[in-house]
This record gives sequence, structure tokens and C-alpha cells, in this order.
Amino acid sequence: MSLLALALAPAIYLAIVIYGHDKYSPEPKRILLVAFLWGCFSVVPALALETWAASFGHGISTNIFKTAFYAFVVVAFSEELSKFLMLRFHAYRQPEFNEPFDGIVYAAFVALGFAAVENIAYVLMHGFGTGILRMFTAVPAHFSFGVIMGYYVGKAKFHPEKKNVLLLQGLLYATFMHGAYDFFVMQQNFPSLSILTFGVLIMSWRISKNSIAELKSDSKFRFHNRANENTW
Repeated sequence: MSLLALALAPAIYLAIVIYGHDKYSPEPKRILLVAFLWGCFSVVPALALETWAASFGHGISTNIFKTAFYAFVVVAFSEELSKFLMLRFHAYRQPEFNEPFDGIVYAAFVALGFAAVENIAYVLMHGFGTGILRMFTAVPAHFSFGVIMGYYVGKAKFHPEKKNVLLLQGLLYATFMHGAYDFFVMQQNFPSLSILTFGVLIMSWRISKNSIAELKSDSKFRFHNRANENTW
């Protein structure tokens, strides 16, 4: 298995998984591909913001508060904001975005595009072992953060009276979970706390799983399809 294939495999697998959940009114593959590519591109502004912040001396530090600022604000917020903007100004405007669950689907594809590019960089730089580790950690984490964001973006689309609040919630909740994940990876003061990285990952995964189940069960197309079946 080539390193490039190893790096891409988890993002492709999770894209197939979330697409499989969108069974009542599937999104056009063309638009999902574009969302994925916008996610790939979102690495550029995120990296620019992180590089700019690093020029002011922000980075991983033995000072736990500086590390927390770096994890939550510099890294997590920069990356989630970049993904959010791609989601808000591309997928959100698509006429095919016709139910709340679509917010999860599009956000997941944007997040997986970002994760794929990031994963390629890490795996080509650090090798096979890193690819295996990130297959079960970083890539599913990006996916989960995307689903969490997409849950609120989907609700915002169909609740215009609360649109801005819901959009902000999606961005901030995804940023918080991402920041917590990165903080426990980065902090050097208490090595035993690193195990909490997996706690954040499991929590994010459970939240995303519940979000998918909720919006799938509320799909108007689910009931529409059943009504059509009952007419035969």
C-alpha cells in the first residue's frame, strides 16, 4: 500500500459512510465532490492564519495557558473557521440543500477534504505508522467535528429566525471539541492527560452519531418515501 493511498483511505471511507446515510434524498455526487475540494482548499487559509499567529510567538509551550490558547484559538478556530466559510458560502447556497440532514452531509465532506490534505502531509512526512495512527484518530476527529458543525448549519438553514445563533453555535461547538482534542495532544505539563485525547474523540464520535440519527429520523423525505410506498 502506498503512503498516498494510506493517507486518503480513511477520508474516502468516511465519505462513503456519510453518503450511505443520506438515503432518503441523496445529494448529487458532483456537489459533494466540489464540497470535498473546497475542504481541501480550506487548508490554505487555515495554514495562513496559523503561520501568521506563529509570527507572534504562539505555539506549543511548557506554559499550559499558552498551549491552550494555541490549541483552541490558533489551531482549532483557524481550521474550523476555514471549513465553516467553505460550507457557508458554497454548500449552504445550493438548492439541493433541502433538509437539515444535508448540513451534516456537506459539512462532513468539507471536513474530510481538509482532513485528506492534512493527512497526506503528515503521512508523507512521518511514514506508515503515522498513517495507521491517524486513520483511527485525527481523520475521524475531523469528521466528527464536521458533523457537529453541520448539525447546526442544517438547522440554521431551515430556521431563519435563529439562523445566526445556530451558525455561531455550529462554529463554536466544533471549535471547542477540536480545541480540546488538540490541547490534550499538545500539552506537555501533565503527560498522563494525553489519554483524554481519546475521551474527546469518543465524545465527539458519540455526539456526531446522535446528530446523524436525529436528523435522519426527522427527514421529511423519509415520510414522503413511506407515503409513496403505501400508495402501491
